[in-house]
Amino acid sequence: MPEPELRFAGTLESFFYDRVAQGKTGSSLPTEVGAYVVHMLADHVRRTSVAGRTAGPLALQYLAAREQQGARRAQALRAVGDRALFIAGVVPHSVDRTPVDLRYVRSLGTSAYRQIGEPAVFRTLAATFEAAAEAISEATDSCPDGDLLALYERWQKYGDRRDEQRLGAAGVVLVRGKRDVLQ
Repeated sequence: MPEPELRFAGTLESFFYDRVAQGKTGSSLPTEVGAYVVHMLADHVRRTSVAGRTAGPLALQYLAAREQQGARRAQALRAVGDRALFIAGVVPHSVDRTPVDLRYVRSLGTSAYRQIGEPAVFRTLAATFEAAAEAISEATDSCPDGDLLALYERWQKYGDRRDEQRLGAAGVVLVRGKRDVLQ
């Protein structure tokens, strides 16, 4: 079966710019971080193998990047940071059944960005990594706003804070500490 084709008017960058700018978190990101996130997302859509499971363990990629020198080191650290940011923002539940958790992925991404000297956007990304991941999540969330049952089921399964906030904003009262109770 042929792969479905993504069609829309404009560029991938314009699509992601609109999605990030519409999000609550994306609109509050520093301008250079928002622009970086938009271009990173578009690049990952064009090169899907960059963040996939076939790319190997993120920790090994990070260790290999640290062993590089000069521009190659910066490029390799950027690839680690970008992959960690993509995982944390787009597919955070992909680490659920792995030996690592999302905090670990975030810490690798933050550390990778922090070690890149110039341009300064990488230091800003390191400082705002979690907010950037949240902006990506808001921009790429596949759960339709009107499908509260699907949102609740996802919250029940993963306990994600974003899903809890969205349910609360929709008027659903959840009992704290018990993901299986809905009032």
